[in-house]
Amino acid sequence: MNMTQTAIKRGVTFAMIYLIAVGFGLFSLLRLNLDLYPEMNFPYISVITQYTGVGPYDVETVLTRPIEETVASVKNVKKVTSASRQGLSVTMLEVNWGTDRDQAETDVRRNLDFVRDYLPPDASEPLVFKFDPSMQPILYLAVSSTIHGQAELRRISEEYLEPRIERIPGVASVYTSGGLKREIKVIADPLAMKAHNIAIQQIQAALQGANLQIPSGYIENDREEFSIETAGQFTSLEQIANTSVAVYNGSIIRIRDVASVQDGFADLRQEVWNNGKPATFVFIQKSSDANTVNVCRSIRNQLPRIEQELPRGVNVEVAIDLSDFIVNSMSNLSSTAWQAVLLTFLVLLFFLRNLRSSIIVAVSIPVSVIVTFAVMDQAGITLNIISMAGLALAIGMLVDNSIVVLENIFRHHDELKENLVESADKGAREVSMAITASTLTTLVVFLPVLFVPGLAGQLFRDMVVTICFSLTISLIVALTLIPLLASRFLRISRNLKENGLAMRSKNRIAGWLDRLYAVYRIFLDWALERRKTVLFTTA
Repeated sequence: MNMTQTAIKRGVTFAMIYLIAVGFGLFSLLRLNLDLYPEMNFPYISVITQYTGVGPYDVETVLTRPIEETVASVKNVKKVTSASRQGLSVTMLEVNWGTDRDQAETDVRRNLDFVRDYLPPDASEPLVFKFDPSMQPILYLAVSSTIHGQAELRRISEEYLEPRIERIPGVASVYTSGGLKREIKVIADPLAMKAHNIAIQQIQAALQGANLQIPSGYIENDREEFSIETAGQFTSLEQIANTSVAVYNGSIIRIRDVASVQDGFADLRQEVWNNGKPATFVFIQKSSDANTVNVCRSIRNQLPRIEQELPRGVNVEVAIDLSDFIVNSMSNLSSTAWQAVLLTFLVLLFFLRNLRSSIIVAVSIPVSVIVTFAVMDQAGITLNIISMAGLALAIGMLVDNSIVVLENIFRHHDELKENLVESADKGAREVSMAITASTLTTLVVFLPVLFVPGLAGQLFRDMVVTICFSLTISLIVALTLIPLLASRFLRISRNLKENGLAMRSKNRIAGWLDRLYAVYRIFLDWALERRKTVLFTTA
């Protein structure tokens, strides 16, 4: 007993199977994350090291070259490029496509341990991270005020706004850009330093040695234990100014003798403006597994409450929201898909001229698409413009197998005068090998894309998977669900010439089709009579 015959005889069982499959598909659709692009792993790893106050040539000599030499030996590294700037060294590693980036990142960190002791002690620890598109901010908030200054705006953003947004589920990190950042400046006097024979390194060492928070053991009683810390950090400008630098001829030389201490702001390297007013920007990054649209929607819903908790006169606006573009793109693709379904149904109705036949064939579209959602969920595919484009492209092909099966069932019932059950069984079985081969020839066109290396393979993987699975499901639907529905619900008049096609041929559509067939017959006869001309033209 073949699959088609089983589906016709066990109609209730197969109906329940498809209801369960559609239910899983709808459940998976609610679980699928919305994103702009598929998850892509770019084969790049960066090593960033800061060395404040040092020129590009020295940065290249003492930082960039040693780092380049040690990371170049990491396995699967294809290319190493670097850039040395004022106080900054950036080394970019390109690994082979398909390399485990987590392992490559670990190998880079391990190799850097060999040269860490040879790097300048004043340089920062090398920061190693892999490039990930999900690291880009998904929401930009502009914080402005008419009564608060730039310094106060930045403080409000860092102390009030950032902690409240970080509590929202799905938010990974929040950071502020713009405004004025408080900075305690120790401005050395070269003449005073020369007079007291003090070097700049001595001032730096004195400040570092005096500004410490040192653990000092613990105190315990019968039931509790208390840790003790020595409070050695600066709390005022006077403490910094009175810090001892050196002792000369019995006299203590302090910071105030060779430098001035000022409570000011860091040098302004960038300015942020929003709608012509000075502002600060708050950048929000999501977790790697979070839904961009849901996170942005949650932040927008929480903003009115958060804004009420901020100091008076502070205004928070959404400057850039990446979820808007995602929602608009998905909405356009969804509307395109629904239009394709409607147009497909109308085309079927136009040619089949039977409402029930058109509905039976059109059922294969939503069933195949909805069940594909379950496969996408299990495969870890998100709803993005690539996967949705694949579904939109596949919609026109989902009915091909069903049309062939239904037309053959129609022929068996009309010409061979068989009952609907027998017509559904024989009609589907006769064309089962043909439609299977036809579907496989379509699949083999898309499947090789899964093995394409590089960015193209990662970008179009979701499209290929959705197209292949939806076509495979449409084949199964054509061999089981279409014969089942045809055997139960299809209604065709026995006296087809009197009640069916002959009656419908009187209307304008049938007449237009008859004229079209007549024109086609003329061209076909002409082509068959001039075979050499046709072959030559084709060649």
